[in-house]
Amino acid sequence: MSAQVTKLVQDYIAVWNERDAGKRRRLIDSVFNDACAYIDPNDSVAGKNAIEHLVEALQARVPDLRFTLAGPVNAHHDQVLFGWRLAAPGATTPAATGIEMAVLDGGRIGRLHGFVNPRAETAWIASSQGLLAMKE
Repeated sequence: MSAQVTKLVQDYIAVWNERDAGKRRRLIDSVFNDACAYIDPNDSVAGKNAIEHLVEALQARVPDLRFTLAGPVNAHHDQVLFGWRLAAPGATTPAATGIEMAVLDGGRIGRLHGFVNPRAETAWIASSQGLLAMKE
């Protein structure tokens, strides 16, 4: 796997953590191609603007949490698989973990499928304000 693919994934994670709108948009433009799509259990959006709005909405719901890359980046034939964790800085237990599968097109992400890892002992508690907590 190339260093270029690893850098792309690191920049993708940075998209979700960047609070400055201008910097975040530059990252989105460098990571996603013009015909991009993002699909996860809660959302299915197409286009860079829609992805930007999705990121902004999540940041508003969980302002103190940050994404980090969890484990190695695996890639072949323009397909990339990697794990992530979402946690407060310095926390030992993440609020959530998951995996992403990206299909590259022209060296950037054309389509990305996200999966949140289910945990039998926890359940998401959601409200109109978004994610509130994990219930044991």
